[in-house]
Amino acid sequence: MSDLAGAAPGEAAPTYVQVALNLPLRREFTYRLPAGMSARPGNRVRVDFHGRALGGVVTAVASTTDLPPAKVKPIASVLDAELGLPPALLALARAMAATYGCSLGEALDATLPAVAKRRGQRRIPHLEVRGPRDLAQQAVAELEDKHQAQSRVLRTVLEYGGPMPVFDVRRRTSTSDSPWQTLVKHGLLRRVLIAEQLEELVPAVEERAERHELNPHQQHAVDVVARTVAAGAHRTFLLHGVTGSGKTEVYLRILEEVRRHGRSGIVLVPEISLTPQTVGRFASRFPDVAVLHSGLTDAERGRQWQRLLQGRAKVAVGARSALFAPVQDLGLIVVDEEHESSFKQDSTPRYHAREMAIVRGQIENAVVVLGSATPTLESIGKARRNVYELLTLPERAGAGRQPKIVVQDLRAEPKESRRAGVVLSRTLLVMMQERLQAKDQVLLFLNRRGYSPVLLCPGCGEAVKCGSCSVSMTWHARRGRLICHWCCHEKRRPETCPTCQHAGMHELGVGTERLEQAVKERFPDAIVARMDADTMAERGAHERVLAAFRKRHIDVLIGTQMIAKGLDFPDVTLVGVVSADTGLFVPDYRAAERTFQLLHQVAGRAGRGEKAGTVVIQTFCPDNYAVEAAARNDYDAFVQQELVFRKLAGYPPFSRLLRVLAESRQEAEAQRLLQQAVTPLRGLPDVTVLGPAPAVVARVKDHWRWHMLVKCFQPASFQAAMAAIGTVEDLATRGCQITLDVDPGSLL
Repeated sequence: MSDLAGAAPGEAAPTYVQVALNLPLRREFTYRLPAGMSARPGNRVRVDFHGRALGGVVTAVASTTDLPPAKVKPIASVLDAELGLPPALLALARAMAATYGCSLGEALDATLPAVAKRRGQRRIPHLEVRGPRDLAQQAVAELEDKHQAQSRVLRTVLEYGGPMPVFDVRRRTSTSDSPWQTLVKHGLLRRVLIAEQLEELVPAVEERAERHELNPHQQHAVDVVARTVAAGAHRTFLLHGVTGSGKTEVYLRILEEVRRHGRSGIVLVPEISLTPQTVGRFASRFPDVAVLHSGLTDAERGRQWQRLLQGRAKVAVGARSALFAPVQDLGLIVVDEEHESSFKQDSTPRYHAREMAIVRGQIENAVVVLGSATPTLESIGKARRNVYELLTLPERAGAGRQPKIVVQDLRAEPKESRRAGVVLSRTLLVMMQERLQAKDQVLLFLNRRGYSPVLLCPGCGEAVKCGSCSVSMTWHARRGRLICHWCCHEKRRPETCPTCQHAGMHELGVGTERLEQAVKERFPDAIVARMDADTMAERGAHERVLAAFRKRHIDVLIGTQMIAKGLDFPDVTLVGVVSADTGLFVPDYRAAERTFQLLHQVAGRAGRGEKAGTVVIQTFCPDNYAVEAAARNDYDAFVQQELVFRKLAGYPPFSRLLRVLAESRQEAEAQRLLQQAVTPLRGLPDVTVLGPAPAVVARVKDHWRWHMLVKCFQPASFQAAMAAIGTVEDLATRGCQITLDVDPGSLL
């Protein structure tokens, strides 16, 4: 076809564009640019797709097309031409789509903040309580029985403490728009539009990173990476440093070298709770830091994104999505705590930020530094095979010393305590008393929120289960509700057993709420705070609690895994792991690895200053190899033992996994579709298929879940399996959703 195809005499030839849409369709679509309209790859456009107006991203521009020009629809509009994605991010999205089996449009959608997807939207819809708060709290209780979704929405907005973005309300409550719209109609909530916040990031003064002299191991790590930076080459480094070894200072010095060469950097952290501290440290050294994480509003994220795109900020710090920061001339990507499961996205596209960081580093010729005290087996294996370059920090920086670790066997506790559920052992209580009398601070870690994870009938032994999911409901005493942590369903505590009518229910197990109550009862003069998903619902709560703890306004801090890593408090001299067994027997091949990592990381919060630290690990399984290795701070011993089990079972790093999950209201349909999907996989060389079988949690939100696991033992077998599975969208039906998860983070 000639370049003038479709043009009338005297008219300019039309321009055609390929557009990727955020749909599960693995192809791009051709549209025509009307006269006077221009676009380039990376621009967002609005198009007509089967009668619907959809947003998409231009991926290519051409003067010809193989399609009949009369059938090519015109672009409706170009959205915010100045927000075009850089070529490197387009290339990263293509790699993501190919690796994780999603469409290019879905991958591109993940790279853009919400504000970049809407033209001209400068005011964001929020919800706020209308009228006195005490009346709203009364309404929460009144609505609970007959209109539970409305009650949940109203309580969530109350707890937030101010105007709350509608998107966040829906996400936190797992509800549609209908409940909040009804509350607005009845005058309990008010919908307000709030303008974008344009203020720059102002880091907290107390989070400054004071410059100090590097020890020989730190200096060696900086020098090695700096040479690669100076050469302008790509290389991936694994920085394996014990807790408190000064990994952050190494990152800062490397970034100084990167900035000295006029290049930019991205720093990824796994938890929102770590972001204020990390941002403060980097912002104290670099004046041009932007922050990106899910705790910000859409408007705030958009503001930071634009600063990076326009080159007014050169360093991006944030959680997983900060990987897509549009920094110019990228020279460094740091993935701190690279072992963390939160770097794996749990919705489409199901990418792993660590793996995509390495791909982006390759695309932009940037250095990638993966840091951890407990690297994953996959990462340490690649380092030992010289795929990554291994750098080690074997000792704590400054005055910090490794803590003394005490393993407390809970089987030795009195029978009465064990029967009621051991919260604090005698050993831990004595040590807490000593530390509090010495005016030191205490951290207590328990990776289970709520008061009690199970409400059990002492008569027939039945637990209270969710009506929509095949899991037990967790008792939350402060709210006075049983809550399903899978679908957010709530109900009142039954006075009698629903099965046998036995009077009274037994609270089995311990959550952070019960732990907080026990500490306050035992130490009434201590100031106690709790950090978990329930207490951190209010905006800015993370920053306030951590700042108060740093200023010593809190004596005992209780929390889930959000307090387990990365935080540096020099006055913490005692860390208590209330239950080391919480995640040890989860039916997942990574259970032992995650237990070891959490115990090792939590133990690292003690003894980070001049004062000596002690860690008490409470467990019913003191002989378990993961607990034993954590108690000895022996990472190598754990890896050696775990690799034996992984090799016998054929799990990573000795294979690569694909998981296909089917979810349907009809269990037979989910099973049938997976049987259909497994057929082309049978007989592939170096491929083993487990299933199809019911998922560990077999029902969620009234949908039955079946899954199969595909183990691929060679790169070629992985590609063959991906090709055999094909597009899972072809398998899905109106009543059954099919999900393909490459390198799944969880098998639940």
